[in-house]
Amino acid sequence: MTISLDVVVLGIITGLTYAILAVGLSLIYKSARFINFAHGNLGAVVAVVFFKLVVDFDVPYWVAFVASLALAAALGGIIELGIIRRLFESPRLVLVVATIAISQLFLYFSLQRWLQADQQALVEQGFPEPFKVTITIGSLVLGSADVAILLVVPLLAIALAAFFRFSPYGQAVRAAADNPDAARLAGISVRRMSTIVWVIAGVLAAVTAILLAPKRSVFQVGALGPSMLVRALGASLIGRMTNLPIAFAAGVGIGVIETIAFASFTEGGITDLVVFLVVMGALAARARGLSRTSRDVEASFSFGAETRELPSDIAAMPRVRRLRSSGVLVALAIAVAAPYLPIAGLDTSAKTFLLTLVWGYAIVGLSLTVLTGWAGQVSLGQFALVGVGAFAAARFAGDLPLPFLLVACGVIGTIVAVVVGLPAVRIQGLFLAVSTLAFAVVAMGWAFQQDYFVGDPSGVSITRPALIRTERAMYYFALVLMVLFALAVRNLRRSGPGRVMLAVRDNDQAARSEGLSATGTRLLGFALSGFMAAVGGVIFAYARGNFTATDFSPADSLSMLLMVIIGGLGSIPGAIAGAVFLYGVPVVFDSSPVVQLATSSIGVLIVLLFIPGGLISLLHRVRGVLVDRIVRQEEGLPAPPRLVPPLRALARVALGRST
Repeated sequence: MTISLDVVVLGIITGLTYAILAVGLSLIYKSARFINFAHGNLGAVVAVVFFKLVVDFDVPYWVAFVASLALAAALGGIIELGIIRRLFESPRLVLVVATIAISQLFLYFSLQRWLQADQQALVEQGFPEPFKVTITIGSLVLGSADVAILLVVPLLAIALAAFFRFSPYGQAVRAAADNPDAARLAGISVRRMSTIVWVIAGVLAAVTAILLAPKRSVFQVGALGPSMLVRALGASLIGRMTNLPIAFAAGVGIGVIETIAFASFTEGGITDLVVFLVVMGALAARARGLSRTSRDVEASFSFGAETRELPSDIAAMPRVRRLRSSGVLVALAIAVAAPYLPIAGLDTSAKTFLLTLVWGYAIVGLSLTVLTGWAGQVSLGQFALVGVGAFAAARFAGDLPLPFLLVACGVIGTIVAVVVGLPAVRIQGLFLAVSTLAFAVVAMGWAFQQDYFVGDPSGVSITRPALIRTERAMYYFALVLMVLFALAVRNLRRSGPGRVMLAVRDNDQAARSEGLSATGTRLLGFALSGFMAAVGGVIFAYARGNFTATDFSPADSLSMLLMVIIGGLGSIPGAIAGAVFLYGVPVVFDSSPVVQLATSSIGVLIVLLFIPGGLISLLHRVRGVLVDRIVRQEEGLPAPPRLVPPLRALARVALGRST
């Protein structure tokens, strides 16, 4: 295989964009010990504003550039001050979820037409460039965008290195990141240094997006999404998430390797496969150091949303049992009647189809309840396992009856999930999440494009069996499967393996001292979640009928984690409530922009900031009030006040009574 100079130069240009993103990710991790998934889309929304200024308002390039960097710095500071600082004492996974929600919020605004530049003007004039120049290297002609990356990114890296090495603020940032306690004793404000880091990271993200956009015929906000983020994370992992020079060099190296692979192989998605192998190799090579770092920074993965079991004597009360049973029956009655309820703007078939998907999402939520809520393993690639089940169903539907097809697809999902979860043998937490996200990227970009999966690059189709031919039959089939999985997961929680999962999650070293296998327990969590997610994929396959690889994007996997957080991670009803809220509410309210925001990014941030237990915690409070009244009546105690004192006082004032 001959490697030409042209390919190497193109690889360096591509790698420089990965490198500067990797530096921004490493900066945040070094200072706060979590991965900032909003990094790419922060830059994307600033780039959209930049092009709006230049194209629509004729603002000079460099004036718009400086203004855009100021906006990026302000956004970084606002995120840190308004959200990250308020959640800083929470488990690191909480902060990761917050950045995913922020990323979705930035993505939403980036796609709004009122914020975007005139697309026709962009097509006619081309993207604004800081200068007009071309350089010829061999047979390769580099345009202004390429030259800008070659000049600006290294200069920015040198300036950043000088800032951290020679400036007082840079040295203070390094001290606060390396040893926060010692920095506080030296009079350094650790929180102020954190704000500075977020400001710098915001500027780096904006520079990357602005420089990258002219290299594409149409600016794609998704260009800085999960796919590119995985490449930058791979470089950061090689630098152990803390060594900025190594992360920068690794980013350049990944770009060169990726470009060589793209030039050498004609197979689609080969670059995603290369990046996946690089990420897995980095995890294997850095396993010891990353595992030690993970133990130092990872707190419990519980959000306080564990199902709160009532004391056995209270739970045994007949009225309490009836209360709990009536709640379940009401929920089931609503679910059964849902296809018959009128929803404006949708015909019966479309409504039932969308509601069927809700129960598919609920099954995926249950799989994350087991894996992340109980086994403590973060998965950002769960929807790729749904894709595995869907494509497997399309592959074997003609050969197997429906019950056997469900089992076969579940087993395939189990095998894939265990293979993906093998790094959990040595690495847990956020670093493992990177490998699962890389799996989601390679699944959509490469695996689901292969002939043995799809057969036809344009997508696959599947015919429903007679049992679930109609939309309503399909709906009730999905509902029954969801209920069965909910019961199975409930029994798992009360069984020995379920209790072992929680013990390993909370303290794996103590569990090992008791003779429990932490490795086997984690892999069991992956196996069970993979089975459920793949069966959920069968529902998606039959519900859709036709689908392609892009229907199982990495962004959907991130949304799955947000879904269980909204509902309440670790809670079975919470997983179902999260699916209903995130995907069922938009069906009822016709997916208006306000509803989309309320049920995704904004909703997650509200839950994290004000309802850390998720939606299910609100139901727990209501149940607690009702059970308390029952217990008081049974024991002959006086009933509690109907309203809390402040509200009772306000009510008396409103009625003109003395307080």
